[in-house]
Amino acid sequence: MKTAERILLTALELFNEHGENSVTSVDIAMELDISPGNLYYHYKGKEVIIDALVALHKKQMMSVLSRDVVTALRAEDVFYYLYILIEKLHLFRFLYRSQADLLEKYPSVARPVKQLLLTVDSQLRAMLDRLIDDNSLKATQSEKNLLAETITLILTQTYQADQIKRHQDAESIHYHALSMIMVIVLPRLTLAKPDIDAIQTAIDSHTMANLSSSVPDYLEAR
Repeated sequence: MKTAERILLTALELFNEHGENSVTSVDIAMELDISPGNLYYHYKGKEVIIDALVALHKKQMMSVLSRDVVTALRAEDVFYYLYILIEKLHLFRFLYRSQADLLEKYPSVARPVKQLLLTVDSQLRAMLDRLIDDNSLKATQSEKNLLAETITLILTQTYQADQIKRHQDAESIHYHALSMIMVIVLPRLTLAKPDIDAIQTAIDSHTMANLSSSVPDYLEAR
């Protein structure tokens, strides 16, 4: 792995664990056992590292946020797909830790981060529209919009709260977020009881492996 890639991955790990504000460029260099000068050669300051991480995050998310995925999605696949979104977003959870402060501190990433969140919200609305059109989801237009907003909040904001309150491992936090989404979405889905039971069992047992899914293979979370 090239030094520039190692720097990004190490910075991401430290930012996720301690928060961006608590980590300096020197901290990153020390963790990698390289000189600050070597790090500066690749990334001239922490702002450049943040820019690169945001660009990487956006690139990874765009494949998951393809409208082609929504077209193929069935009602029984919703929670499988949402789990993938949770994992992808939480890989860069430092961005959502104190989002307003981070965007004010690094104005260069404000636009791409806001665009990404708007894309997530738009994708969720499209997903819900698809289910409503198929008579798989019962919701008015205003309810659909509120559902999309609430799911976006759960996807981006629950990790830090869970980590503080429960000190859980990442996987447990992922499934707790999914459980919260399930509470507001599942009662509106017109699924047969065996499908509902299968989803509940998958979430309770922390495994999506036994759920059939029309989500494209290249998007699979595990």
